[in-house]
Amino acid sequence: MLKESEWLTINNVLLELYAQENLEQLTNKLMRIIRILIPYTKGFLLLLDAEEHVDRENSVFFGMSDEEIRRYLHTFYEKDYMRYVSDMAQETTVYRDTDIINNNIRQKTEFYQSFLKQADIPYGCGLMIQHGGKKIAAFSLFRKAQLGNFTQQNIEVLSVLRKHIENMLSRAMAPARAQDFEIQVASFAEAYHLTKREREVLTLMTKGLSNQEICQTLVVSLSTIKKHIYNLFSKTKVNSRTQLLHLLMQGRCTKVEDGATFAAKEAI
Repeated sequence: MLKESEWLTINNVLLELYAQENLEQLTNKLMRIIRILIPYTKGFLLLLDAEEHVDRENSVFFGMSDEEIRRYLHTFYEKDYMRYVSDMAQETTVYRDTDIINNNIRQKTEFYQSFLKQADIPYGCGLMIQHGGKKIAAFSLFRKAQLGNFTQQNIEVLSVLRKHIENMLSRAMAPARAQDFEIQVASFAEAYHLTKREREVLTLMTKGLSNQEICQTLVVSLSTIKKHIYNLFSKTKVNSRTQLLHLLMQGRCTKVEDGATFAAKEAI
């Protein structure tokens, strides 16, 4: 159980974090100020883009050499234990490496032997951060052997901060994600030769608007909207909204095989 003095420190840390004005300030402040509550040797805050790929430009690393960062991102990111949490969790989740996997087994893994042990950071904990059903960040802290494993008290502190960090990051990341999505829609529209109006209809579809709501927004008839949606389906070779939005979210231009049929065909 946390002491009164520790709760006071947590409150002060949160006040500092909520005062940050943009994403860069927030991520840098988070990596530094968290050491007041949870001493650590090295760590990182990996921000994920809309497709849940690492956004290297906006991610923050602390205490790690350029070579360690390169090796982690190119070789060991997919082998990190926190990926197990990522695959199973449905919300922002606190983890400690030694709770995820038996320590004897853990010490025999490639990630431990070739990365953690070589960097003298055998102990790890952190947050796999999700918001709105999407993974948005991975926050990992590591300790050298001399400091020992992260304690249950450290995990309790992370549990208290969990939702605060999720909400702060999601708000700070929203403008950049919106801009990325606009670029993605523009690229999609260019690839499939969509008209300006078809692109507008597609954008409103991504917001979950019904045909009736789209025609009210664009001030056109329902039959006109149905015609635009029919053109969208024809140009992208799909048969439903679900397939169209899935194709858009893939971030690439795939083509449906000629003659393919789909189990669910939505009415235009």
